[in-house]
Amino acid sequence: MKAIVINRKLSKKESDQVQKMIHETEAKLYASVSIAGENLKKFVSLPEISEDKKKAINYRILDFVVSFGNRLLDGRSVADRLKFDQSSIWYYHKFRAYFRLRNIMYEIVAIKELADVHNEIYYYTNEPLLSKAALPQNVRLILNKKRNRKASQVLSILNYLIILFSRWVINIFLSGKPKKHSHIIMDVSKRQSFLDIRTLKEKKGNYILGYLLDQADDFLIIDEAVQPKISGNAKIRLTIDNLFGKGGLRNRYFGEPVLLGYFFSKSLKKKRKALQKDISQELKTIFNYCQSSEEKILVCIYQSLMGSTKFYLIKYLAYTRFFKKNTVRSISSTDENSPALRCILDAARINGITTIALQHGNIHDLHPAYIYTPEDAKRQAFPDISLVWGDHWKQFLENKGNYPENALHVCGQIRTDIIPMLLRSKPAKQNVIPGLRNNETLIVYASQPQRDPQLRERAALDVMKAVKQQKNSFLLIKLHPNEKDDTAYYAGMAQSIGLERIKITLATDLYLIISVCDILITCFSTVGTETVYFKKPLIVLDHLRQDIQNYIKEGVGFQATNAEEIKENIEGILNGNLKIDEAAYDNYISKFAYAIDGKAVQRVLQFIRSV
Repeated sequence: MKAIVINRKLSKKESDQVQKMIHETEAKLYASVSIAGENLKKFVSLPEISEDKKKAINYRILDFVVSFGNRLLDGRSVADRLKFDQSSIWYYHKFRAYFRLRNIMYEIVAIKELADVHNEIYYYTNEPLLSKAALPQNVRLILNKKRNRKASQVLSILNYLIILFSRWVINIFLSGKPKKHSHIIMDVSKRQSFLDIRTLKEKKGNYILGYLLDQADDFLIIDEAVQPKISGNAKIRLTIDNLFGKGGLRNRYFGEPVLLGYFFSKSLKKKRKALQKDISQELKTIFNYCQSSEEKILVCIYQSLMGSTKFYLIKYLAYTRFFKKNTVRSISSTDENSPALRCILDAARINGITTIALQHGNIHDLHPAYIYTPEDAKRQAFPDISLVWGDHWKQFLENKGNYPENALHVCGQIRTDIIPMLLRSKPAKQNVIPGLRNNETLIVYASQPQRDPQLRERAALDVMKAVKQQKNSFLLIKLHPNEKDDTAYYAGMAQSIGLERIKITLATDLYLIISVCDILITCFSTVGTETVYFKKPLIVLDHLRQDIQNYIKEGVGFQATNAEEIKENIEGILNGNLKIDEAAYDNYISKFAYAIDGKAVQRVLQFIRSV
């Protein structure tokens, strides 16, 4: 029997071909709710490998990727072969490479399992690197050959050019500011609602660092807008924040115009071309050494990212010149391991500036951005200093990440400074969530753009199915900042199962939502940690039973692996059979957040000023 597996959106022509094939051959159709849409009928869920196999792949591929940088080829490691100045492209793409390779391995295992029970398989995929894998002969890959740039992507690029021009003009009047400050903070977060610490009213801003930026009058804040991507669905809009900055211009300076220094410099252009040529050649050399398909796919992933590599090299060189002209003592940033920020920190470090990382989310042993080897430590693969929330994170980075002990300092979580005031104010549910009925249980699902699309869809559906079975319950889906355009994704699933009492939002402040919710559900989001701060019941949807955030181990979460277990946990919490462990919650806060005392900003600023 033939099988047709749809693992990407189909064109109308492809949909018609699939329907014809099903009609003529009675082939079995595999797809998902979000992919099938209205065009494909009578499908079964995409084949998914067992939880145990996925868990094993997660850890095996992480170990493989992390150690591959140390692979010696003619006496030189892969990381050193991809080195430029004192940095290495190896670290820039390690995070993306891990998740892409891991997902490819999921697909390979699933395809092989299907090949054992079907005579012929037509596999529609967006992943061209599957062609590098040793797949069974009865599998036919059908790639998406049409990769035309969407009109929305072209518009985003045009909008970004307008933003760049606007910020360049403003920077002309701010040109003297960089020389007047000893410390820099990077402000690159997407704008989100958060509470003003004085008035408790919602405002737009950097929800991670907002309270720090409000008190850092003597710091230079380098403001960067979100940059467009040639691929993907991210949209760049001409908002006031993007055009004129995210706050007052008193101590702000725009980062985008710094890039123009590269385009006006022949020497920087020449250096970038030479660096990129060397990196490209080294990747070809490394590929020739590869023996297994996993090794070849990993190197191919790096080769496919050469367009991004070019941009990061441009950014690195432009900021290197900027820091030569404007000497400061330190530069601090969240998300320090993302390449868009790492290249700036590398440029600062080569100019003798102390680089400081500000923890912005939970860290775990499947987070490739924070897992390094002793050899990586010798290469100084991480910032000079990392300011972490609590002793747990400090110990984790020492033991699992191989960070030096003297490079880690505990200061608490900046965002929690609002919590003491919020707990005292006790806002009303209906004021926070308009439309909520007086007798309804407010259940919040903190979603995430998981890099395993099947688990992401399964998680959302499990939550919706469980809540639908609860009388007088309302589901609020609090979107992750990177899910700005995903309302329709979740709304479509809710409609497919008939869930009516639901709201999907990005706008309302997260802490305000947690303060009034009855139950919060998440998979492995940092929101789970923040739920503990408010002493609210936490359900952890953990399909693979990995407990990567230690919520279950620490006794602060109720574990569920499917819709039925979510339902049982909700009922247990509501009828009083399941209660939070106050002592475990207090211990968790002490270990993971130092203290919820409203003084984290003071500790962070005091430390940075002492550098």
